Amino acid sequence: MPRYSYTAIDDHGKTVKGISQAGSEQELTAKLSQEGYYLLTASAADDKAKGGGGSFLVWGKIKPREVITFTHHLSTVLSAGIPILQGLEDLTEQTTDPRFKQILLEVKNDVQGGRRLSEALSRHPKAFSELYVNILKAGEATGEVDKVLTDIGYFLEWSEDLKSSIKQATLYPKLLLGAIILLVGFLFAFVFPKITGILLELQIPLPLPTRMVIGFSGFMRHNWYYLLAGIVSVVVILRVIANYPWGRMALDKFSLGVPIYGVLLRSIALTRFAHFMALLSKAGVDVIQSLTIVEKVVDNAVIAKVIRTSREQVRTGRQLSESLKKSKQFPPMVVRMVEVGEASGEMDKSLEKVSQYYDREIPKTIKMVFAYVEPAMIGFLAIIVGFVAISIFLPLYGSLGQLMNK
Repeated sequence: MPRYSYTAIDDHGKTVKGISQAGSEQELTAKLSQEGYYLLTASAADDKAKGGGGSFLVWGKIKPREVITFTHHLSTVLSAGIPILQGLEDLTEQTTDPRFKQILLEVKNDVQGGRRLSEALSRHPKAFSELYVNILKAGEATGEVDKVLTDIGYFLEWSEDLKSSIKQATLYPKLLLGAIILLVGFLFAFVFPKITGILLELQIPLPLPTRMVIGFSGFMRHNWYYLLAGIVSVVVILRVIANYPWGRMALDKFSLGVPIYGVLLRSIALTRFAHFMALLSKAGVDVIQSLTIVEKVVDNAVIAKVIRTSREQVRTGRQLSESLKKSKQFPPMVVRMVEVGEASGEMDKSLEKVSQYYDREIPKTIKMVFAYVEPAMIGFLAIIVGFVAISIFLPLYGSLGQLMNK
């Protein structure tokens, strides 16, 4: 059936835009009339969204909080026995983000046109991930859409809370590092050149530390743009490298090997694995499909490779726990819990315990990382300031000694 992009108006003069399926423009007019709208314009909509393009009026990703709110509200609506179309219409009206409102309007029209909710949402990957859609699809198969949506809502909330806690924990060290860079730049660019001028006017012999600081200060003042360009170039090169599979693998492998910091990164990747797998298993998604989805969203190339390899080995009949153990990237505790889940047939419960363990451990690891990082940065600043102070006072002390000897 053809799809039409339309503009319509209601009895109150409010204009709406959307996409709907209809056999012809006349049928579309009748369909909109039943909903209380009068058709203004209509044109054949290309089916780009079918391939994952999403809404023709949406650019960029939708805020996760919008999706979380929608998921919780839709779960509540469905559990109360309200028809899904009525629920989608109410949620569309109360959404304030115009981009997300457009998506929900198209979802409502697709569902009204006969599509399942999971299929309608899958046409908007900028708002609803593959993980979201597959879990919902499993819920539709079992007839427990409201329960599945509740689980998805809590999971998305956990994911956002994890990101927020990491950002919040890293804020102070970032500010401290920025302050150190600004202070060092200020000292070498403005303060020390003035002191250098005084020392040169005195025509006293300068010790090695003083000559080193004078040389570095001169380099900073005359070549700061080269230094800035070098830093920017390194950042850009690393970002470009990270876009290639081999580069991302190398960077993630290096990061996992960094003491303490690597432990934190591994913990975050493992808690993602446990949460994702538990949620998919609880929804009834099979292990092969679950591993395929988790590989894409675990956000670590090293762990993703292990998951990919394990999936292929599970296809041949090997146990998942055996494959994870062989990789040596998963701790014995995680492997043991997966083993228990396989034996009991309750993989979701076993992995939920793993995720709960890492949810407790991650904040502790973050504190441990910054317990080392903060003193190191302060110590680095103290060394620089101390070295500069010594380079200033050494020649002054030497000149005073010469005057006293005379």
